[in-house]
Amino acid sequence: MSAHLLAHLQHGLVRISKVSPRVLESPPTQPRRASVALIFHVRPTAEDEAWLRAKWRHGQVMEEDSHLFPSTMQQDANGKMGVDARLRQFFALPWVQRGTPELLFIQRAVRPNDNWSSHVAFPGGRRDEEDENGLYTAMRETWEEVGIDLADKEFLHVGHLEDREITSSLGKRLLMILSPYVFIHFSPFSPVPNLQLSEVASLHWIPLYLLFTPTPNWGKLHVEVARHMPQNSNMRLLLGLLIGKMTFRTIQLPNAPTAMAFKEAKDIFSLPEKPGLPANEEAEETHLLDESQRAYLAETTPQLQLWGLTLGMSLDFLAHMATYQRERHAHEALIVHAVKSVLSHSPSSWLFGSPTATSSGVACKAPSIVEVFPRFGYPDINFWIWIFGWRYRAILRKWAQCIGTELERQAHWSGLTLAAFYSCVRRALIVALVLRAMGIVSLVSFGAWAGWRRIRNPSAALLSF
Repeated sequence: MSAHLLAHLQHGLVRISKVSPRVLESPPTQPRRASVALIFHVRPTAEDEAWLRAKWRHGQVMEEDSHLFPSTMQQDANGKMGVDARLRQFFALPWVQRGTPELLFIQRAVRPNDNWSSHVAFPGGRRDEEDENGLYTAMRETWEEVGIDLADKEFLHVGHLEDREITSSLGKRLLMILSPYVFIHFSPFSPVPNLQLSEVASLHWIPLYLLFTPTPNWGKLHVEVARHMPQNSNMRLLLGLLIGKMTFRTIQLPNAPTAMAFKEAKDIFSLPEKPGLPANEEAEETHLLDESQRAYLAETTPQLQLWGLTLGMSLDFLAHMATYQRERHAHEALIVHAVKSVLSHSPSSWLFGSPTATSSGVACKAPSIVEVFPRFGYPDINFWIWIFGWRYRAILRKWAQCIGTELERQAHWSGLTLAAFYSCVRRALIVALVLRAMGIVSLVSFGAWAGWRRIRNPSAALLSF
């Protein structure tokens, strides 16, 4: 399973490095932009890591083994090798082929009046006026938030996913443009983080097989629809009663952080105080967890919930990985590929790619982008979304047909899909509210009429009952 997943990952990274992303221009009315970093790392097996550390620590790296370490790879490349060649060199290493690919996530700190408080996210933030470009913003924010230097020779900037529009009011008002940048870590040793604890609560390396599988561990998150509505509390309460809640699908991830605040770790694990360090400075220290501490937290704390914007960007990357089997068999005859597709029995709930048989008989697939879209607590709203969703479904079908073709980059498919979906949502909510208002007016009118009749003619009202 791991070897096949690594082949998908290599394909996805190479594909991103070759395919030019669609970059959205900021409108004059909203110039704000932000960037995030998707950082991949391959964790070697315990035996391989111990062997590599022993060689590195004791200076026993022979010439024939020197290519195993990132500093030598950088010298060999020296700017002369392309991204494709460097990725092929890296994924051909024996310890990489036996390793487990991981993706870096952070859990944001809990802060009042912060819409992103405690969310699972990628490191990143808003672009400053002094920043040269979006890539510089992603690297600067990663250094500030988690203390990882993406300019180091151990990291390679692979490419850029499509920009995303961050909106509020159910997709109607633009807040900013978000640019996701993709990096891979060449070293077998995980980078040592230093968390900005005012922004980041914990850092997590999540195995990629928890995302790119036939059946991720799905959960649900309920969100009040009224949070997207006017600020008036009475109006929000009324709309909440009329519209109900939105339900988002989430991927449940183990809460086994690699790093967290020393202050919190000390309370959980009864750690001794650090000698010679004042209490206020000790609270700002980052604690690196060992395997036993990570396993304890995974068993005793609630799972992380990957949803919304971060899940959407993750699915954007997984969609590139999912084209591995399709493009690998592009040279085969169409009839042969069609027969294989039928035999593979691809479920309709997956948008990108087809099931890919592995040596263990397990299929690797990417969840559909539609998983980021909410459902509503009231069935009639979901019904009206389906009624108005013909254009949204047509865009999804066209997008699926364009994956892996020249038409793929001729439209901003994720933006078009989100815009079309939330357009359906707004229409459905308007219709639902109008029908509810008509029902309330009808009930009030009938009650008023019955009361007026009873007052005007009490005996007739009694006989009517």
